[in-house]
Amino acid sequence: MTDPLHRSDAVEDEGIRILHVDDDGAFTELVATFLERVDDAFSVRSETAAADALTALEVDDERVDCIVSDYDMPGTDGLTFLERVRDRGIEVPFVLFTGKGSEEIASEAIAAGATDYIQKEAGTDQYTVLANRVRNAVDQHRSKRALAASQERLSRFIEQSPLATIEYDESFEIVRVNPAAEAVTGYDADELVGGTWMPIVPEEERRRVAEVERHLLADRGGYRSVNDNVTRDGERIRCVWHNQVVTDDDGEVIRVFSQFEDVTEREARKRELERTNAVLSTIFATLPYGVLVETANRRVLAVNDRLYELFGIDGDPEDAVGRDCERFAADVSDRFADPDRFVDRTNAIVAGRRPVSNEVLTFVGGGTVRRTYRPIDLPQGDGHLWLYRATAGDGGGARDGGSANGGGGAVGENGAVGGGDDNGA
Repeated sequence: MTDPLHRSDAVEDEGIRILHVDDDGAFTELVATFLERVDDAFSVRSETAAADALTALEVDDERVDCIVSDYDMPGTDGLTFLERVRDRGIEVPFVLFTGKGSEEIASEAIAAGATDYIQKEAGTDQYTVLANRVRNAVDQHRSKRALAASQERLSRFIEQSPLATIEYDESFEIVRVNPAAEAVTGYDADELVGGTWMPIVPEEERRRVAEVERHLLADRGGYRSVNDNVTRDGERIRCVWHNQVVTDDDGEVIRVFSQFEDVTEREARKRELERTNAVLSTIFATLPYGVLVETANRRVLAVNDRLYELFGIDGDPEDAVGRDCERFAADVSDRFADPDRFVDRTNAIVAGRRPVSNEVLTFVGGGTVRRTYRPIDLPQGDGHLWLYRATAGDGGGARDGGSANGGGGAVGENGAVGGGDDNGA
């Protein structure tokens, strides 16, 4: 039978229900009266036979928070009744309240699992004592249940967490290793539990990790760390550790939870990406082409110095990043022979997303550049790549063509702005 106190409808604000078992019916009525008077949270049910009490405990709609039982009862005794209660899986507090007092019985009662032992006495003070003992027993039981439930939830969270987790006690001894941590370290949990972190930390890192440990135990830091680790088969890995301390009411550290992940491949990819970006940045900056990259929503993603040189634009190309490309095209259109045709042609190319190669554009002063367009795929969606290069013999661009501020040009039938060969060099 399931412990009635553990049922989902056992809500603490319903008060405390007490089952009192004593073969003296008049006494049970007296006890009920005084207990309910002492504490208005109490609700007492009285039974004069242990068998009837067991039946009451087995009724599904009953909830009992504490059992108070006499010792001497017809056909049984309080300890036998306690045994039958526990055999049914009922773990609520059990207080032996009896007139048969002896140290031997008290000792047997506690050994058998009774929560408390109180000897009946004359006068009404005994009911106040009984009420206090019952209240304390129920409060402690509920606190233990709440703690157990919290620990169970924590245990399930740790066991099911995709993050590797190691739990340490107050002396930084490992008390738990979850499956994800086993997978990362290569160790079975029972190989690490009871030991320290030393098997998973290479020798040259141990002094630094020991310093992190000292900071954590003093609750002074070390909550995030990155260091090399070593797996059971000797493989070196790089891990990021996120450490959380748990303290008691006095501020003393009683637990440390360390969650970590293997970032070896991630860091390797990061280094490779940094190298690639460094190479691409160098190429981008030194290309003899003017380069402009647009995002799907036509924002400048990248532009190089050469484009500014060709168009005769002052300033830092990095300042253009994020600008609206239609506005950008309008701003530079006066470098060309027909500004409106330059803007319209640019917009049409973007809308069509069809490749264009070596389109000749003519500056106001007669100089020309060749433009190539390619639609590209970016992580955030469609993109647009433009390449501009000076035509051989035409110098550097808008300034060298005779106008620093430019004029306009139009795309002719042969693909040129202000004339020119679409297939020229």
